[in-house]
Amino acid sequence: MCWAVPAKVLEVRGMTAVVDFGRGVEKEVIVAVSDIKEGDLVLVHAGAIISKVRAEEVLKSIEIYKEMAVELAVEQGVSREEAEEQVKESMREWLQSLGVGYERA
Repeated sequence: MCWAVPAKVLEVRGMTAVVDFGRGVEKEVIVAVSDIKEGDLVLVHAGAIISKVRAEEVLKSIEIYKEMAVELAVEQGVSREEAEEQVKESMREWLQSLGVGYERA
């Protein structure tokens, strides 16, 4: 199973690019697809950009992360209501740092 992480391209340097994973976490990665430019949203796996994505696609994949984070918090003794609120706020902040709006409940 592949686990790709959304990121925003800050700078393209030939076959590498600097991406922001959100909240200022930047890393240089390999560009493994064509037509990548500054400002693009991408998926990064194992240190390489594997896909360019639209904001809507990022939001769809975030729902999976959100569900997993809530379940983990509940398993650790946090009430479901509190876990959902904390995860929602954390996801909103993370996505805003990538320049993607997050309005879903």
